[in-house]
Formats: sequence, C-alpha cells, structure tokens
Amino acid sequence: MERRAAGGFKSLVTLRATEPNWEVAEVPALGRADSQPITYFMSKEVVGVAPTTTRRYAGSTTLSFSPDGRSIAFTSNRDGARAVWSIPSGGGAVVPLLAIKGANVAFISWASNGDLFVAADRGGTERWQPYVRRADGTVMPFATSPDDSVQHFLSRQAVSPDGRWIAFASNGREPSDVDVLIADTDGGTQRRLVSGPAWHRDGGWSPDGRRLLITRVRDNADQDLLLVDVATGAMHELTPPRDGKEQNVPVGWLADGRALGITDAGSEHLWLAAYDPQTGVRTAIDRPEWDIEVAASTPDGTVQAWAVNVDGYSTLRWRTGDGRGGEHELGGVVGDIAISADGSQLAFFRYSAASLPELRVLRTSDSHVRTVYRVESEADLSLAEPELVRVPASDGPIPVFVFMPKVHAGAVPAVLVIHGGPEAQSRPVPGIPLLRALLARGIAIVMPNIHGSTGYGKSWQTSIHHDWGGIDLRDLGAMAEWMATHPGFRHDRLAVFGGSYGGWASLLCITRLPRYWRCAVDWFGWSDLVQALELAAPNW
Repeated sequence: MERRAAGGFKSLVTLRATEPNWEVAEVPALGRADSQPITYFMSKEVVGVAPTTTRRYAGSTTLSFSPDGRSIAFTSNRDGARAVWSIPSGGGAVVPLLAIKGANVAFISWASNGDLFVAADRGGTERWQPYVRRADGTVMPFATSPDDSVQHFLSRQAVSPDGRWIAFASNGREPSDVDVLIADTDGGTQRRLVSGPAWHRDGGWSPDGRRLLITRVRDNADQDLLLVDVATGAMHELTPPRDGKEQNVPVGWLADGRALGITDAGSEHLWLAAYDPQTGVRTAIDRPEWDIEVAASTPDGTVQAWAVNVDGYSTLRWRTGDGRGGEHELGGVVGDIAISADGSQLAFFRYSAASLPELRVLRTSDSHVRTVYRVESEADLSLAEPELVRVPASDGPIPVFVFMPKVHAGAVPAVLVIHGGPEAQSRPVPGIPLLRALLARGIAIVMPNIHGSTGYGKSWQTSIHHDWGGIDLRDLGAMAEWMATHPGFRHDRLAVFGGSYGGWASLLCITRLPRYWRCAVDWFGWSDLVQALELAAPNW
C-alpha cells in the first residue's frame, strides 16, 4: 500500500497479520521521518458468509449444530484458509474441526450420524468440491471431480434424516446446467435425480426421507419449486403456472408434510409460506410488510426460525410445534440461522457497526440469548450507528445509510459506496474493512440502496431489469447532487467506490456525472457488459 505524504513524498505501509488479529507497521516516507502510521482495519478472522434469498446459492449455510446439539460448527479463516471450527453451544474453547489443504470451505451440513459434509474451492474459483469428515475424524474427498472443474453445491439439509443419502447440485453433466444428484453417504453410487437446461438446487428432505424439495432457478427474481419422489424419480411441479416473475425459495418442511418456502407471490415482499404438496396452495406462516431474508426448519419440521429485514435491520422470529414462538430484534444484521435437531436452540451470526461479528445462541423455551463467540481485536473497531435517510429522487426516495466519523470537526470528505449485484442490499454495517479504515481517517461513508436493490419490494428490485444505465443513473445523479449540497460533507472531496456491479456504477458516475468526483475506484467491476457475458461461466 502506498500513501502520499506532505510535500508529495510517498511512504510504504506494511500490513502484517499477527495474533490475535492486528498489527500496523510503516516504513517512513523516502527522505522523511515524520509520516504518520495508518491503522488498516483488515481483521485476520472472517466468520460466516451471509446467505441471501435472491441468489442461486440460497439454502447453503456456514453454520450447523452437531446432531446432539452440544456443539456448533462454523466457517472461519482463523488459521489463514477458511476451515470449519467448532465451539460448545453453551460457550467455551474453539477447536478446529475440518480443514482442506489449499482450499477454502464454503458450505457445511452435519448429518444425524455425525458425518460432516462440506464443499470447498481452491483459489476463489467457486468450483466447490465435496468432502466429508467421518464421525471418527477421518477427512476424505466425496464425489469430487478429477480436475476440480465441476461446481458442487450443498444445502443446510443435504443429508437425509436417516443419514443414508446426501443430495447435492452439480454442473458435471453440462457446464451450463446445474442438476440435483443423490449419493450413498458411505461413498457408493450416485444417481441423477433432476436434470435439464436450468439451474436446480436441493431444498431439503421431507421428514420421512421419501421426498426432496427442489428449486428451479429462472433468474434472481423468478424460481419454481418441485417435489421429487426419491425412490421413483417422479417429479411434481409445486408452484402453479403464472404470468410474470415470482420468487419461491425452498426452506424445508413442516411436520404435517407441507413444504416450506419463502415467496413473494401476490406481494411486493418476501413472506414465509407453507405449500400444500398436492395443490401448491400457499398458506402464510408470516407475512410482514418487509422481506423474510433467511429461514430454517428442523429436520422433523416441528420448529422454524426466520429473520425479517426491516429497513436493513434484522428481527429474528421463531415458532415451535406446541404453538409457542417469539421475536428478538438484533439491532444489527443476521448472517445465518441454524436450529438444533430438537428445536431447543437457535444459533445465528450477528453483525453490526458498533461491534465485531458475534455468534449467538437463543433458547427457544424462554428466549434467553447468549453470545458464545466473538471476533476479537486489539484495535478499537467500534463505530457509531449510521443514520438512515431518504434522499429525494425522480423515481422515488432512495434509502441511504450515512456513516459519519466518530470524531470530526466541520465538514468531512465523503465516499459514495455502491453495493454489488445489483440485486443486493447495503446494510447498516460497513461491509469491508476498508470502509472502517476510511471512517477512522475522518472520511464519511454513504451507502445507498438505489433501484435494483433488494429489501424494498419486488418493483424496486426489478425496475433495473433491461435498464442498466437508466434508472440507476438517475438515482446516482440524485445521490451526487445530495452529497454535493450536504452541509456535513466537503464538496470538493467526494469520491465513489464499488465492486462488481458497484464498480460498473462507479464508472457510470465518472463518465456521466464527472463534475462531482475527486476520486473513483472501480473494484473488479464491469466496463464491457457484452464481454462480461461472453466470458462468464456457462451456468451463470
């Protein structure tokens, strides 16, 4: 990393990861000895990956209870590469559970017989390969492709209730398609259960192990649900034919034999529904005025838990087989949810601006919540909670999170941070360590949810379809003008930054709205959409 010191001299900043988490070292500027050190807020440890209901990967998890409920497995890069670690559900020492040399673990599923199945990739290729850690601690490949060229996906309920079969998705038959297969967990034969020219994902075994819930992905805003008889392969379309787009994301099953899913059928927002296995008629379990963002159910279908995304903040809800339930406001963002097999405990990641990530456990009998693990640091990473504002724009007010530096006097420089996707959402958490570093250096962070973002209804999300550089550019223009007239910002020191789609939007800002910006960063964004499509993986 370089920074330019006063008088135009450069200084090199060397960043080294140490125990427990942080260190900052600096080589003084060439010819100078008065440069100041920079604290770069890059945590050594990253825990969990937030799932999303609007992506092809819905149903995957980085969090799982052991069969007896005494331990929780989670992914972390504590030792460098992302591996699986375990901690007692009541709190205690964290111990390594599974690591794949040279690879990063992405998905985990803990079977009732004690086997732990994972998928891992090498070099960030997203070509995930399955592995298993047997109950005796032995780790071995499972159904991997010879050259790591095939993608495999595991869901949270990948293993059948009796532990005999595992379901996984793979594009091994045809690179542009993703099929669902089942395999004997002892390492025996595989059988293709669902195939065809589409992206399919398994969504959970029925409590009796006879049927599998499947999603067929048309695009990020349009999915179908299927029921498949595992013994015969007979397939039943659970969602009826329709006009227009409709999300149907599998969650699992209820004890009465109905399928469970998240849908926006007849609604602007995603709601939790029970699907009749014969007719597909949907009955509401919870239908809030905001999106259900993630949900889970026990293997026997007696207990369910889900999170409601209220203006970017998560509220956890649950219900048990005897009709009890509850609600817990996180004051932050939920990363994932896992339920113990007996339904007595909920585990979830919590992220917030004011603290580092935490793993919490909630007792469903009395709503008691305890923190069993948190990422620690020698640096002070606490930030003030952001202000949520609505910025006027021609196509409707834009929800925006504004982070101001903790200590500042007068107007400060500000960076417009545009999320990827575009079907994603800025939340009240600085998503990457760099943003914390900017705040620590006295620079404000402005994180909008322009049209195309999730969390604010179907119409808001899909309005950008076939209109990149249209409605989003109008929103970005409104954001630029708002920042340029905001009394708390230095109008001569405004920047724009984003990755993936956010990188494309940053390029859009500096080519179409150049007069506002002092600086812009395109972080692995697209500059040529045609070439991006030509070079993308076939099944994308």
